[in-house]
Amino acid sequence: MKNADSESGTRGRFRAWFENKFDVTYLLRVLLYALVSVLAVGLIFYVGFHLMGRFEKGLDLCDAVMKTVTTTVEADAFILRDETPVYAYSSSGSVTAAVADGSKVPVGGRLANVYAVSAPEIEKRIAEIDVQIAELSKHTSEDRSLQSTTGLDASIYDCFFAIAADCADGNAGSALARRVGLLVDMQKRAVLRGTVADYATQISALSAEKISLTSQLGTNLETVSAQNSGYFYAEYDGFGETFSSKKIADLTWEDFEALTESEPVFHSGLCVGTLLTDFKWYIACPMTKTEAAELVNMYSCSVQFLSSAESFNMKLTRILTEPAGDGAVAILCCEFVPSAFDFTRMQRVRISTVEYSGFELPMNAVRMLDGYQGVYVLDGVTVRFRRVNVIHENEDGTVICTGNSAENEALREEVRVANRRAGGGASYDETSLGTYYWIEENDVVIVGGTDLYSGKIMS
Repeated sequence: MKNADSESGTRGRFRAWFENKFDVTYLLRVLLYALVSVLAVGLIFYVGFHLMGRFEKGLDLCDAVMKTVTTTVEADAFILRDETPVYAYSSSGSVTAAVADGSKVPVGGRLANVYAVSAPEIEKRIAEIDVQIAELSKHTSEDRSLQSTTGLDASIYDCFFAIAADCADGNAGSALARRVGLLVDMQKRAVLRGTVADYATQISALSAEKISLTSQLGTNLETVSAQNSGYFYAEYDGFGETFSSKKIADLTWEDFEALTESEPVFHSGLCVGTLLTDFKWYIACPMTKTEAAELVNMYSCSVQFLSSAESFNMKLTRILTEPAGDGAVAILCCEFVPSAFDFTRMQRVRISTVEYSGFELPMNAVRMLDGYQGVYVLDGVTVRFRRVNVIHENEDGTVICTGNSAENEALREEVRVANRRAGGGASYDETSLGTYYWIEENDVVIVGGTDLYSGKIMS
């Protein structure tokens, strides 16, 4: 008993000493602040941990936005026409065309003049002048106030660097073929900028130069007239009878291979040009069978001739297939004769095959769930599955896919009816009907991520 009293007295004296030395209320307040601080730090770490979980590495997102992609095929195009080379009785001399390239001439119409002096450089310059006059004549009736030099500047820039690239590659023929187009664009730009009064002034100056050059060719030995009506072109390469469009109906893969290895053929006399007797002309383009298959169901396609940047709508006529290989030749038809067009027998073309419109998404975002092809999307903080219909795979690892807004509306109506009938007793969504909504514009698509499932809360 004595020991207990002694121990109690000791505690009392310690307490009195402690209270005398320290402010107990202050200490309690400090301890409370410390506890609250610890709890706050813990809460911050907790929230941060879950936010990091939501935006963990690999959870890449992208928006579903509409895009149109056009697939193209680049190929060599061999031109086939129904044409007849035109020869003069004279065996030598200089030839100048009497009409512009692509002009339709009647029987007996004047095609060309043959002069005594043989001067290839003068002939070439006169031919260039004819092309420039034909191009400038197309714009004489245009309202200059509505025209802009922006497009011409871009065309001049592209043509200049294309010529430089051709020269660097040693392709002198292609570079020379672009020269006239560049000159025409520069002349048109001069008119629009006011450096030259108008197109008529340019045409008049070119015509005067042509007359001066023609006078240097001497006596006019012969005027060549058309034996048949048709479209006249002053250039002839000797392949008109070889690459004849009359052969297309019976042409085989082996026949086409033989055509590409053939040599030009000229007959006796001075050739002054060629006469097209049909407004239809064709191109034969070697490509793979897969590329050719994309053309089968198309009504028409756009074909751009890369050297001249001119485009035409053409229709598929035939596809020749390699008997024991993956090769094919697509034969396309154009149904009008262009004026002042470079009909070089073989040219590089870009064929626009199919247009695909839909949502462009990374290929690795597409998954399979319950037999449906689709993607996971983030609906607020909830992961949802949305069906997609992949219509095209791009070479860059993306796909073009579509949804079905009409079916989505029908599903939403079914869900509304089901919830209305259930009252407050149940909650239905599209998965209750055994399906999923289709993707819609501006859905936030989850590209990467692990342990994803429809209904997961990204908390």
